[in-house]
Amino acid sequence: MDKLRVALISGGEPDADLVQQQLQGIEHEFDTFVCKSDGETIEAVKGADVIINQGVPMPRNVIEEIEDAQAVVSFGHGFNHIDHEAATNQSLMVVNTAGFCTEEVSNHAIMLMLACAKKLTILNDLTKAGKWGPDTRTAIMPMAPITDQVLGLVSLGNIGRAVARKAQALGMTVIAYDPYVQPWIAREYRVQLVGNLKELASNSDFVSMHTPLNNQTTKLVGTSFFKSMKSSAYFINTCRGGTVDEEALIEALNNKELAGAGLDVFEIEPTAPDNPLFAMDNVMVTPHSAGSSDRSRVASQIQVGQEAARLLKGTWPMSLVNPEVRSKIEARPVATRT
Repeated sequence: MDKLRVALISGGEPDADLVQQQLQGIEHEFDTFVCKSDGETIEAVKGADVIINQGVPMPRNVIEEIEDAQAVVSFGHGFNHIDHEAATNQSLMVVNTAGFCTEEVSNHAIMLMLACAKKLTILNDLTKAGKWGPDTRTAIMPMAPITDQVLGLVSLGNIGRAVARKAQALGMTVIAYDPYVQPWIAREYRVQLVGNLKELASNSDFVSMHTPLNNQTTKLVGTSFFKSMKSSAYFINTCRGGTVDEEALIEALNNKELAGAGLDVFEIEPTAPDNPLFAMDNVMVTPHSAGSSDRSRVASQIQVGQEAARLLKGTWPMSLVNPEVRSKIEARPVATRT
């Protein structure tokens, strides 16, 4: 019997040591590839049983060339660079590493919310310029409180639930729009579900985005949403920039339809330096870094390796993005924690 083959594809220098450590004891071959084009990706994954994807786009035309692989295991929560619907058609499992940076991203969302409310960057700049008292009074007020305010979550998955827990510790009421979450889960997390996005927008003092980016959520939030928000409310996004109509957000901020925004993600990344959002002092930005920490970097690699090991052993993965693929492939034993 031929050895099972793992192909790790990356857009830059592959980082694979911790991944490979999780595969010890399993007979396999492990190859790494830097892929800069669809053609290079297609060639790299030929004959692979498991593909590990470190940020390489896999559109439909690439997926349809895959014949042998059981699964694509992707670093990170986001999987919008992989056409998971095409993968389902190809009987190919798509696996992510959900949970590896839940605490980091939820902390970042809370940080952006607090920074917006307390006008952190504005007051930081004024203070460093030697301006105090009367010089800062106009900039300080109005200043939104946090305690007793309403936080609206778009999606109540792992990260949204962690944000809810932390916001409640600050004395906030949490509501959420998520048509896929079961009501008893929301009750467990003391979150009130609302029926639509407009209701969420109009009742929230802060809105935080936590939905994955896919065909159903692209530009999920746009003009009508921002027009429904309170003019005193802040908008936070730490999921994917493509879930928001960025032009509509810019227009809403220019029209003072909301008080400001805290953004870790953008429609196009890296974002052009002349993006109008960068010129707004009521918009705080970070470079898609919400999930980053020393801990999460290690956790991501370990989790990717563990998922690859499960697949090579013939079990289901722990975090299957496209569960509908189950009906198209042979039954497998349930996943177990390593």
